[in-house]
Amino acid sequence: MVFYLNFMEVKILEIISVNITKGGCGKTTTVQMLGEILSKEYGKKVLCIDTDPQCNLTTVSGIDLMECQEHNLYTLLKEESTLEECIVKSKYYDIIAGSLLLAYADTEFNQLGREYLLKERIEKANYDVILIDTPPSLGLLNIMSLTASTKIIIPTECSYLAMIGLDQLSNTIESVRKHSNKELEIAGILLIKYNSRANINNAVLNGLEKMSAKMNTKVFESKIRETVKVKEAQSQQEPIIDWDSSCSAVVDYYSFVKDLATLL
Repeated sequence: MVFYLNFMEVKILEIISVNITKGGCGKTTTVQMLGEILSKEYGKKVLCIDTDPQCNLTTVSGIDLMECQEHNLYTLLKEESTLEECIVKSKYYDIIAGSLLLAYADTEFNQLGREYLLKERIEKANYDVILIDTPPSLGLLNIMSLTASTKIIIPTECSYLAMIGLDQLSNTIESVRKHSNKELEIAGILLIKYNSRANINNAVLNGLEKMSAKMNTKVFESKIRETVKVKEAQSQQEPIIDWDSSCSAVVDYYSFVKDLATLL
C-alpha cells in the first residue's frame, strides 16, 4: 500500500515534537512510524531525537544504549559531544540516543536561557524532518523540545485521564508560545488505540473535538488502531513497517502521514 505524498514542496526544515504528559499514549511509536514511513516511502532524510530518560525510542530503533554512553543527547546538551558525534544510524532514520542521565536535567541545566539549549545544539542539523520523542512530564526536557519545534503532534488514548493530560499540555504550550517560541503550531491530536465500537471512545472523542477547537487545532481524521504487531516488532527491535506491513496500525499510520502532509 502506497500513499503518494508531495513533500518535495516543503521549503523549510520541520522540527516536530510528539508530546503528551501521560505515558502509554503512543509517543514513541508515533515518532518511530513517522521516521520509518517518511524515510522509506518518500526518501526524506529524518533525524529522531530521544529526550526521554527511559530511552524507549533508542531501544526500539535497534540502538545499543551501552554503545551510546559516550555520545548521546545528554552529552550534546552539556557540550561534551558534537552533533556529528551523537548521531547514529538505524535502518531508516538517524537518531540521537537518549540517556538515563537526562532524568536529572531539571537540576543539571540551571543556566539562564536553558530552554533554548536543544534548539541551539541542533540548529546546524542537515535534515528534511527532525522528530522529537518527549518524556511524559512537564519538566525542562519538554520545554526544550517545544522551544526547538515548529510543530507539535499530540497523540492520546480515548480516556478521560488522557484528556486531563491534554489540558495540562495545552497550558504548557501557551506558556512556551509566550516566553520562548511564539511560532509553535499544534498540528493536531492523534487518537491512539482507537476502537470505534467502544462507547467510551466515542464519548471521549466528542470531548476531544471540543478541546481541539479551544486549542485552535483539530483531531486528525486518521485514527490508530491497536495491534499486538507493534509490540512484537519493538520487542525484537525491528522496524514496524518491515515486521508486518499489512497490520492495522501500519495501514493507519500511512493514512496519518498523508493527513499530516497537508500541514507541512
